[in-house]
Amino acid sequence: MSSVLLHLFLGVIGSLGLFLLFTFLSGERRFSAPFVVLVVGLACATLSRYLSPWATPVILVGYGVAGLLEVRRDRASTAQGPRQR
Repeated sequence: MSSVLLHLFLGVIGSLGLFLLFTFLSGERRFSAPFVVLVVGLACATLSRYLSPWATPVILVGYGVAGLLEVRRDRASTAQGPRQR
């Protein structure tokens, strides 16, 4: 049980850190409650229990890669400017 709680805590703290980092990099200054933090934390806890304890870093790396790709896509779309019709 303590292992599950540890992975829940690591998942929540890790995903919150990544969420705040990518929110800062994207230039957002106001945002709503990040429910993805709880979802990632629960996924880390569940998969660490039933699959492997190494699932937590894999999930956090996957979430980090997805956030990085989203920031890069947003920057590329703003660099092109508004679309002309």
